[in-house]
Amino acid sequence: MESRYGQLSHLSIYAYLLLCLAWAILSGTGCQSSAPNSEQKRTIAVKTETGPVHSIRLLTSPVLFNLDGQPGPDGLKARIYALRNLTPKAVPISEGILEVIIYDGDSNRNQKDTPRQVWSYSGSVLDRQMIQTSIGYGYDFTLIIDKTTPLPSKLSVMARLTQNDGASISAKPVSISIEP
Repeated sequence: MESRYGQLSHLSIYAYLLLCLAWAILSGTGCQSSAPNSEQKRTIAVKTETGPVHSIRLLTSPVLFNLDGQPGPDGLKARIYALRNLTPKAVPISEGILEVIIYDGDSNRNQKDTPRQVWSYSGSVLDRQMIQTSIGYGYDFTLIIDKTTPLPSKLSVMARLTQNDGASISAKPVSISIEP
C-alpha cells in the first residue's frame, strides 16, 4: 500500500512541475521583445500629450467636519481628478479655472440656482493643491463653509472646469447630509 501512495505522490509532483513549466512557456516568461544586441526600445501606445480635459471626477468626505473649533460642522474635504480620453491615468489641469461649488439641498438641484459658496482655482494656486497618486494627478481641497446663514440638512457639492476655450465640464454632484 505504501509504495502505491508513494508513486501517486511522485506522479502528482511531476504533473505539477509539468503544469508549471507549461504555464511559464505559454505566459511568455523569459521571452525577448527584440534581438539580443539591439538598441531598439519598446514603446507604449498611450497618448500622454497635453490637450483638453474631457471629464472630471469629484470625491468628497461623506460628512462635514468641524474645522474652526466652533460648535458644529463647517468644512469638507474634496478631491478632483481630471481625465483625458485615451490616457489611462488622471492628468494635471494645465489651463482654465477649476471651481468647487456648494448648493443648499439635494444634488439633483438645478445648477442655475444661486450657489451657497464658490471656490475658484487657477494657475499657481491650483498647482499648490495638486497631488500625485497611483491613479494619476489629483487636486486636494479642504474647504471651510461660510455659516453666516444656517446650514440646511443637506448640501450639494459640484466641481466645474472652465477651459481656456470656454468649454465647461462638470463633475457629477455629490450630496452630503448634515447631522444636527
